[in-house]
Amino acid sequence: MSEDFDDIDDTDLNKLIQRFEDCITTKQGCFFDIDELLEVIDYYFAVDENKKIKSAINLALQLYPNEIEILIRKAQVIAQDKTPDEAINFLLKFKEFNPEDPDLLFALASLYSQSGRRAKAIENYKKLLVQDNQDIEVYSSLGEEYFAIENYDAAVKIYKKALNIEPTNSTLLQPFAYASQYIKNPNLSIEFLKKLCKKNPFSEQNWIGYGLALYYTEKYFDAITALELALAINDKNPISHLYKAQSLIAIDNVKEGISSLHDAHRIDPTEPLVLFFLGQAHEKQNNWTAAASYYKDCIKFDQFNSDAWIGVGMCYFEQDDFHSAEPYIIKAIEIEPTNVQHRLAYAEMLYKENYIEKSEELYQTLYEEGNELALVTINWALVMDSSNKSMDAIHLLRETIDNNKIDEPSLYFNFIELSLKEDYLKDHLIDYVFKLLFEFDITIEMIEKHCPTLLISPQYETLIKTYIDEKN
Repeated sequence: MSEDFDDIDDTDLNKLIQRFEDCITTKQGCFFDIDELLEVIDYYFAVDENKKIKSAINLALQLYPNEIEILIRKAQVIAQDKTPDEAINFLLKFKEFNPEDPDLLFALASLYSQSGRRAKAIENYKKLLVQDNQDIEVYSSLGEEYFAIENYDAAVKIYKKALNIEPTNSTLLQPFAYASQYIKNPNLSIEFLKKLCKKNPFSEQNWIGYGLALYYTEKYFDAITALELALAINDKNPISHLYKAQSLIAIDNVKEGISSLHDAHRIDPTEPLVLFFLGQAHEKQNNWTAAASYYKDCIKFDQFNSDAWIGVGMCYFEQDDFHSAEPYIIKAIEIEPTNVQHRLAYAEMLYKENYIEKSEELYQTLYEEGNELALVTINWALVMDSSNKSMDAIHLLRETIDNNKIDEPSLYFNFIELSLKEDYLKDHLIDYVFKLLFEFDITIEMIEKHCPTLLISPQYETLIKTYIDEKN
């Protein structure tokens, strides 16, 4: 039975359902008050009895033809059977006579969201907040809309307003922490969360939210401290163990990180994210067998996790078992066909396994699609270079630089590094070196890491020295 009915007496609900079903079976005249019918309808929604949902709604509309709550349930059925847009059109007929009804506005906002009409959804949620600026459910839903369009600044502002009303609400704290990493000054959010912790020092959720914000902004040592304080309040929350573990792993304390992940796993053995992170942690240790096992366990509970599928494939490939790896890679791509990195991994595997023609076709398709073009170009060029096709790699990099406006210095680093290894090209790179140094924020450390040959090339020594001196 759905959690929605936890606060309803089972015996009373069973009697109500039985009375309704007897009424429908005998086709005799029956009377139910509006609250009873809503309970019946919501019960059938919870157990996914579509035919009985419609029967209950039909009876409800006969008895209460203008009841907004029933009309909303009718719209939900239309959205399921047909489209959200048809459900919206159905409800708009009744909005003319109930323009400010909060339930109707909320239902319309939800349907606009389902149909992908985010601006209309946001418009309706904002109207609801004008009516009631204390409604946490509306704040949460509006935040989700801003998330969907990646307007993280707006999402952070909305969640912050809501947290001023309910400062310990986990459904607000966690997305607020996540969104804050993408705003211009995430430290403002971190300070806000720190103040909430001071005001609510025994709130596990506040310490988790603060810890997550620190984790997302790569302040791992502080994140560990915050999450340990959350664990001191309640050591049974897998989220605290999970992100403490990830913070430990991020600072290369993989052994303790794995131990914390196992703590989370003991609390919730079916949580796929814990299993996925265990796979990643063992992969970091080059323990391919254990990593593949955890990725497979993750897939059992989350069969659409494309990263877990690709993880299994990569583990098999690292063990020189392309035959076993390939089906997992293909499945990952089927689940997420637009994921460039999954397709690049497959193309690189094919190349290394000497399926050159098939690999080149995939690289060419990715290149022509133009998504993440710098990443595709560099990956393809490096594969070519590893197969003694350095001139083909150089030509590809130069063509991409010359024919596309891509603000990505890694293209120049790779192009210059490969070209400097060809004697007859060494003296013909001045324009590209100049552009690299003057159009991007380049340091000596970056050149040492990504293009070391440039530093030992006498023809460019003066240019580099002049640039670095001017910058400093």
